[in-house]
Amino acid sequence: MVSIARTRQRYSEGQRVTATVEKVLPFGVFVRLADGTRAYIRRRELSLEGDRPPGEIVSEGQTLQAVVLSPAEAGRLMELTVRAIHPDPWEQFVRRYKVRDTVTATVKHVVPNGVFVQIIPGVNGFIPLEELVSWRVEKAEDVVWTGDEVEAVITRIDPSRKKVNLSIRQRMEQLARVESVFRQIGFTEGVPDSIAAELIGESASSQEEAAEFVGRIGPILVLDDHDSIRDPLVQWLIRQGYTACGAKTVPEALTLCQAQPYGLILVDLDLPQIDGLQFIRQIRDCGERTFIAVMSSPEWIDEHFLEIQQLGVSEMFPKPVNEQKLRQFLLRLDRGEIIEPRIDLRESSLPEIRTAQQLSAVMRSRIPLARRFHNGLEYLLEMTRAEEAIVFHMDRTSRIVSIVASVGSIPLNEFATYALVTSPVKDVILEGETIWENRVSQEPTRRFEKLLELLPFESCIGIPIEASGQTEYALFLFHREPETFSRYRLRDAWAMATLFAVAIEQDALDRRIQEISRTFLSGHLAAGLGHEIYNRLSGLDLEFQNLIADFEALWRNSPELRMPAAEEIRRALGRAAETAGGLKQLVGEFRLLLKAMQEEQVVDVNEVVRQSASLIEPQARRTKVTLRFLPSPDVLPVAGSGVGLQHVLLNLMLNAIQHMALKPDERRVLEISTAWEDDALPVKIRVSDTGPGIHRQLWEKIFALGFTTKPGGSGLGLYIARSLVEAMGGRISVERSLVPLGTTFLVELPAASRK
Repeated sequence: MVSIARTRQRYSEGQRVTATVEKVLPFGVFVRLADGTRAYIRRRELSLEGDRPPGEIVSEGQTLQAVVLSPAEAGRLMELTVRAIHPDPWEQFVRRYKVRDTVTATVKHVVPNGVFVQIIPGVNGFIPLEELVSWRVEKAEDVVWTGDEVEAVITRIDPSRKKVNLSIRQRMEQLARVESVFRQIGFTEGVPDSIAAELIGESASSQEEAAEFVGRIGPILVLDDHDSIRDPLVQWLIRQGYTACGAKTVPEALTLCQAQPYGLILVDLDLPQIDGLQFIRQIRDCGERTFIAVMSSPEWIDEHFLEIQQLGVSEMFPKPVNEQKLRQFLLRLDRGEIIEPRIDLRESSLPEIRTAQQLSAVMRSRIPLARRFHNGLEYLLEMTRAEEAIVFHMDRTSRIVSIVASVGSIPLNEFATYALVTSPVKDVILEGETIWENRVSQEPTRRFEKLLELLPFESCIGIPIEASGQTEYALFLFHREPETFSRYRLRDAWAMATLFAVAIEQDALDRRIQEISRTFLSGHLAAGLGHEIYNRLSGLDLEFQNLIADFEALWRNSPELRMPAAEEIRRALGRAAETAGGLKQLVGEFRLLLKAMQEEQVVDVNEVVRQSASLIEPQARRTKVTLRFLPSPDVLPVAGSGVGLQHVLLNLMLNAIQHMALKPDERRVLEISTAWEDDALPVKIRVSDTGPGIHRQLWEKIFALGFTTKPGGSGLGLYIARSLVEAMGGRISVERSLVPLGTTFLVELPAASRK
């Protein structure tokens, strides 16, 4: 051991040394120099950030460059610092920033009179309590937590004392001024005119233009068997200045069409006896080239989407019909912006699954587990020289082995499955053993006897499929010729077993969701009930709109009726209309969840986002939220459930609107954008809000089952949203959250294959 006197003589303060990490502790690390001298580096001296856990910075055996902070003394080891190796970060900071610049910082400490933040490693700043937000707060913890990311304006820099003061309040005021300018000039950059008008709202000039064009398309026919929907819709169209009438049945509608031509026909698809699609075909067969729009439940539209397109339908309206969207559609028809679509009655089909990436998405989908196994086995047979591929399952209680999926050309003796519990299948499942045999006939033991009774083979691979910490399944490949399977084929089998594990875990997750949400995630009864409620709510909503319009006209034209009782009736009508709107949204959520469990399709991302924004727009308008949609034309379609993706987006947007309502700041903006980026999950959807933000410590917790930050929340919304996104082979995360300026959620999805 080197003596302390000799260590003092050899090492002096400020001297640069090389040391090897011997032991990592929570508050520092022990190191040893080349001559055997031991030293200690405190946690705060390991990096410019000061308070990072040592285990995140160094590891045992790592070599470090350090500077002697204090030589060894009696009873104390020599102390080193790594911080001194780096250049002074303040020199970089004062060159890069000045007062009134905006910076992004991380909250390091919360104190009674404010918060300390790290701007760059080695440069900290202070935000006083009164500069945290634009409203009064008693405690800094009510706004920010340690680890949160914030955006603030630099108000003071003191290089000599190495101090920086910042203000989030001033940053909020800056953003409010920018938003005010956007509202005055109309924010449409990057937004198609039609979408901007639909989401942000019509201007006065647009309304005047609408009045000028109304009626140019000619009479409108509404075909719907529900009186409570058809009659209010006809009345609403008449109030907009159109000539309109209704029909309850297809024969009645055909008779009206023979009597006079119609400029537009609104057709309910789900009609008794003869459905709406058959009616449209009859209209087209007669040579009629009138504009046609369909109305129905989202399920009906989704199920018959291709056929609807082939029949030359101009627009599709999910029930309950959004009157603002319908008004915009009529205005575009009157202006001549909508060209009659080309009718194409040829058969269409979805692209086949051909790549490993697509197969991975199938494993995460909600098709039956046996079907997912079958798809994977077919793919595996193409990759290997196997003649037969089988997935076995063993019940760990009864020890019964069964075949859950098999693909190949070797005949199977199904009567031999009862004895497989004493075959290598048991070893693979219960012991986790991997089997790789290329000459079974030369095996000295009778180990494969029971398996050979099931099918003849010489070459065999067996892989355990471990899912959720336990193994109940096994993947086997067989060939009747010897020396068939190389190590590369063994690798392919392991890769497929990993994908099968994903499928098993996804299936278990789906069953857990169904158990938790049994009422609204399963059963034809719920779907049928939802359909009937949708129909009733459609009519109820239109009735309220008409009643409110009548009452407002009476209020304007009859001053003598303006008494307290009438005012109360006026307010009650508004509350009732709002309740009906809330019921529409609630029932819509249930129906979206039901549909999300169905088969996959090719989904137009921009269209799904546009429809989702249209559905949420009334809620945004009521809460004074500015809604913006910034689509990228480069985004490719994705494979999955369009209704499931819509549910995810509606959940994110509704959460954003509700959280913005909790913030005492009047700047409320909800922005949805799409992008195409060249990486593993290239399709990006971002949902950004100006709400209070999400604390960094909660970024992962908010997706956990049962976790909620909303009073009375179920804790299911984001949990189900993540499940739906992962079922499409994607992921959802909090991309960024600036407390208290807002949050951006990122949904990433794989693009559908292009043939």
